[in-house]
Amino acid sequence: MKYNPSLHKLSNGVTVILDPMDIETVSVKVCFQTGMRDEKPNECGLTHFCEHMLCKGTKKLPNKKAIDDYMDYNGATRNAGTGQTETAFYGRVLAENVNVLVDFFADVLQNSLFDENKIEIERNVICDERRRALDNTENQFVDFISKNLFNYATFSIRGIGSEENIRSFTRNQMLEFIARRFSAKNCIICLSGRLDNPSEVLKNIERGFAFLPTHDVSQNMDITYTPIIAHNSVAGKNNVKLKIVFPGIWSNRLEHKFNKICCRRFERFMNEKILNVLRQENGLVYGGGLTVLGNETFQVRGFETETSAENIKKVVALIAKNAYDVYNNLDITAEDLDRYNRIDKLGDANWLESSIARRDTLISEYKLYGQLYDYYEAVRLFEKITPADVYKYSRGYFDGQMSIVTQGADYDADLKAVWDENFR
Repeated sequence: MKYNPSLHKLSNGVTVILDPMDIETVSVKVCFQTGMRDEKPNECGLTHFCEHMLCKGTKKLPNKKAIDDYMDYNGATRNAGTGQTETAFYGRVLAENVNVLVDFFADVLQNSLFDENKIEIERNVICDERRRALDNTENQFVDFISKNLFNYATFSIRGIGSEENIRSFTRNQMLEFIARRFSAKNCIICLSGRLDNPSEVLKNIERGFAFLPTHDVSQNMDITYTPIIAHNSVAGKNNVKLKIVFPGIWSNRLEHKFNKICCRRFERFMNEKILNVLRQENGLVYGGGLTVLGNETFQVRGFETETSAENIKKVVALIAKNAYDVYNNLDITAEDLDRYNRIDKLGDANWLESSIARRDTLISEYKLYGQLYDYYEAVRLFEKITPADVYKYSRGYFDGQMSIVTQGADYDADLKAVWDENFR
């Protein structure tokens, strides 16, 4: 499968990435680099509410049935999503109708009705979504971590908004918010798939998105980290979810890219060793692996697993002992690195053959580095890593302030003391 994307800038500043593939469909995504993290306290939930209303009809397609019928007729799907730093509209379409989907997204962004009656209906829908999120134990853990480690600076239930906020947002407030937060300057459009006439597709995007204003849109990337040892008790649970994390030693800067992937090889090797001890040798857990918390500017990284309350102390002790042994007696070999590269080839094939995966990677890499993702260069970087590189760029991994966060059944153990006793 070939990989040869191209980067374009429209006259008003919109970034367009065209990624041709030898398939029969095109995956399209229109992404604005603004999201839940950019909201002021009285706006929490507003981005998400606006995303809902941008899917409820335009003058051309005034309701969900009209939109669904239109999508079905043209062999297309569509959806939308709100994240920490982006609001996105995406879908997939038969290649011959690619301009139909592009025009649909342009119509949605320019001509959505924001019907007052539908806004009132959607308030109840979003309140129900909030209740379901609050009831979900996975979301509860994310919210607990976001609140306690990062002062809500990372994704959490807070992004849906309080019920008070959801009930208070007005039509005019939504329209003003979109006008302020959606700009050609923070818009990235990516198409991955069969592009029979790329120049014509580009001209059509230029026509369709010429309405976007051109103004700067700030992003709130600030994050504070408060190291904690904390447990979120959940009644009726038998197991304990466990995360042990340390501040990442390499940032998402382009000059750190090689250093970072060398450190990732260290993490992979260490996690492989730890999981083998926990599961294969001691039968204490079902699974486990790397966990990453934080955002683009700051991350904490480490190991996560789940076990019974009665075994939590032993699990933490074994993680600490084996993490210390691997770090201080790093015996990773060239054969290990070759094995990882060979295993990763299947994942690379899956990525190359997926228009959705390619589209999303191209956007995320552009957001991080301001340039096209070079897949072949990424492969070369992994293939050039040596055991000495892994050792060099993993030094300091455990030097930062540690956090241990757990959720589920209660237990009687000082996990920080257990770690300190065994990490030596």
